[in-house]
Amino acid sequence: MGRAADLLIIGAGDAAAEMAADLAGLGFSTHVCNGEALQRALERQRFDAAVSLEAPSVELPERLTHIAVGDHDTPASARLVDPAHPIQIAARLRAVMRLDVLEDTAQARVADVEAAGLTRLETGPGRTESTLLYIGGPDPVFMRLNAAMENAGIEVIAAFTTFNAFDYLHERAFDAVVVNAEPDPDLAHTVCSAMRRNTRLYHTPALLLTNKELYPAADEAFARGASDILHADADPEALCERVAALAEERRRRRRAKATLETCRLSALLDESTGLFEPGFARRHLDTLIARNEERNGSLALVALRAATPVEADDAHADSALVQFASMLRHCVRAEDLAVRADRNAFYLALPATGAEEAETVAARVSAIAECTAYESGDPLKPFRIDVRRAVVERDRNECADALVRRAFAAIGDGGVNRATG
Repeated sequence: MGRAADLLIIGAGDAAAEMAADLAGLGFSTHVCNGEALQRALERQRFDAAVSLEAPSVELPERLTHIAVGDHDTPASARLVDPAHPIQIAARLRAVMRLDVLEDTAQARVADVEAAGLTRLETGPGRTESTLLYIGGPDPVFMRLNAAMENAGIEVIAAFTTFNAFDYLHERAFDAVVVNAEPDPDLAHTVCSAMRRNTRLYHTPALLLTNKELYPAADEAFARGASDILHADADPEALCERVAALAEERRRRRRAKATLETCRLSALLDESTGLFEPGFARRHLDTLIARNEERNGSLALVALRAATPVEADDAHADSALVQFASMLRHCVRAEDLAVRADRNAFYLALPATGAEEAETVAARVSAIAECTAYESGDPLKPFRIDVRRAVVERDRNECADALVRRAFAAIGDGGVNRATG
């Protein structure tokens, strides 16, 4: 099993205990405290994130991902209105933690590119205003939402049917989507789940708008992928703040991914595959390792060795390996490092990722390779690539060279192997 994120619950009483139990059931390792005990806990243990139900008694570490629940005035990575649903808190925690890793990796990669003496083409500022897609009928709820967003400088585009909505979503990028859950909450939940199944829309916030004080289907809504539930009669300023906060997280993600894309310079890439070449990759991997240690995070490496059948001639074998390698970078996240180490050897470095999650990535790569046929000299006899893999999780004090060597040694001659540090 992968390491559960260590989560600090800042609060006291039944509410904190109940939240700790709920979040433990959702895969976190939870610890509840505040007051004098909070300082001792922070000195004794490095936490991955914190959720505060009340103002912390001491200042939290700057790098700690922090979700504030309620109206206490505490600096936080994100804020949720009380009562917040456990699934909502868990999803927001994971999203903000991954966003922190993405932005941190982008900064590290820029620094390493500049250290190599290369110049990136800076990304432009992009759109200055947030854009929101509203899905639902043209009723008074929409008019109030539209007026509130307009006053906040947020552009609203309305789709009065789900068919029109997905046309819009495929045509352009939105920073957030608000779905009117009245009169058909099931349809609103379906929109949320459809967005979460779509890789391009996965990180786009989906908020439900309801005229009910307490939304009766909150469990299902958050389980299906809703990011927040808004009350139609809420204070317009507060409503805008909640939408704008989620929209800004989406924009930050886009900016970080665009920055990573500017680091893909020809001098650093394998010309035929677009993967990073091993020299720069080893230096950058050492940087990622150092950053991960600061976060107390895990880092996994997937080693891959691809073999073509003996009957494939050199030209077609090389072509197949290039096609396989070119596919690799589309199997991983923007912050992951995909490298061609040799003609038929590749590796994927996955920051803030444990061995169990990395094994899922490795299995996906192998499955794609197994179902892909490559062209041979005989058009009637295509061939497949055999991919052996190993997943290793970095040991403490292990450098990039040692980690890569251990990963490829773990492949061995017996097929697929998995080794964890």
